[in-house]
Amino acid sequence: MNSLDALIENLYQNNVVFSYYGFIDESVLNRVLEITESRMTANKESTATISHVRDAILECVEHGTLHNLYPDDTRTHYKSLLAVSRTDNAYKIDCVNVISESQKNAINTQLEYLRTREISDLQLVKARDGRYNDPMIKNPGLVDLVLRDGLCGCSFKNIGESHLFNVNYTIELN
Repeated sequence: MNSLDALIENLYQNNVVFSYYGFIDESVLNRVLEITESRMTANKESTATISHVRDAILECVEHGTLHNLYPDDTRTHYKSLLAVSRTDNAYKIDCVNVISESQKNAINTQLEYLRTREISDLQLVKARDGRYNDPMIKNPGLVDLVLRDGLCGCSFKNIGESHLFNVNYTIELN
């Protein structure tokens, strides 16, 4: 099952903490974070878990907006799907965006590069200013997701000349 099918199953079988479909800008993202944190606090989640979910949402959305298919003058027509859900033992964050063929190729190149590296090697190339000093790393947000202790997956689904790109991230609870 690909991760988009898993997302659909996840939305129907688990406790959806928050979902949003539409244009995501800074004000929308801030509101998403507020609502998610409020719901997690009401569910008596630890501060560490809330922080971890918040950081993962930020990285997933940053990654999605970095690969925004639409030019700046049509950004308000751009839509993303963001879903945060909870299972018995994990939080799942999914962010789905429309991307072009060239963007898909660039993301695949980055993913292949990351798959060939040890996590300790990736941690070593991060400079003190928080940037990666490896010229092959074009998307630091994706690397940061991989370096965290959760599980990060990516998948594509063709939709005509474009593709849906899903970044799904799982944060296992102790």
